[in-house]
Amino acid sequence: MEEKIKKTLNDHGNPIGTSWLTKCPVCKSGQLIETIRKKIFGLLTIKSFECNKCDAIFARRGEKHKLSKVQDASSLIWQEYRNQTLTAREWKNIANGGMSDVKQKEADMEEWMNAIREGKAPIKFIGIPSPILLKKDEELRCVLPNISLKEPRSVRVSSGGYGGPSFRVAKGVYFRVGAFGSKSESREEIRVIDKGMFTLTNKRIVFTGQKRTLSVNLDKIISIDSYSDGIALRRERKQKTQYFIWSEKLAKLTVTIDDRKYEEPFSGLILKYMIEGLREKAG
Repeated sequence: MEEKIKKTLNDHGNPIGTSWLTKCPVCKSGQLIETIRKKIFGLLTIKSFECNKCDAIFARRGEKHKLSKVQDASSLIWQEYRNQTLTAREWKNIANGGMSDVKQKEADMEEWMNAIREGKAPIKFIGIPSPILLKKDEELRCVLPNISLKEPRSVRVSSGGYGGPSFRVAKGVYFRVGAFGSKSESREEIRVIDKGMFTLTNKRIVFTGQKRTLSVNLDKIISIDSYSDGIALRRERKQKTQYFIWSEKLAKLTVTIDDRKYEEPFSGLILKYMIEGLREKAG
């Protein structure tokens, strides 16, 4: 048993005016009409909004709405947002050519990261003073404390055991005849070499540790790999890769694009793009 009741209301229960219901996010031309379905002899009420042109259905989920059904499965909106539960504001943005908050953030962050990588959006991440003396025309860009410097190191590992036949001398007790054979092989492990402070300027990278100090001009860097907690650096005249890793979470960056603000964790990818942007700007 099912009963349908259709009402032309907005999301606050008022006649349709400027709410998201005035324009279907899927077809962009129809209006969304509230539909109430009563099932199981009226004991279960299901509320949704249906487009009067394309028959798209948005199921109510508390204060949000889920795109649960469309007639045309090839619709771009269905491909992007099927079965997603969004706010009325987000659906209104989509109906007017915008996107959901998640996709908007993805697009904004991609644009911001590309701008950093191309040297068009220089940023600074300096929470503490740097111990280095700056050269002429040199500027600080990033200072990171408690950084582990890691490098590959060769270690030898031995393995082996007794060979030869075994004889039972008592219940559960065996005696093996033969000599102990062993073999040793070398392999590389990434090990901590030192801990200290990582400084990035517009000209070089400087690591100041308890045992070692490194200074690398940016134009001597061959390649960079990024991780969530650091970078791996390969440079000219240095066979071994050097890793600069932070063991604790760093402060977040506040990214502002138009009137939208995001809190973004500082990551190895951001650091990598900062370095590439500085190289690009230097020409």
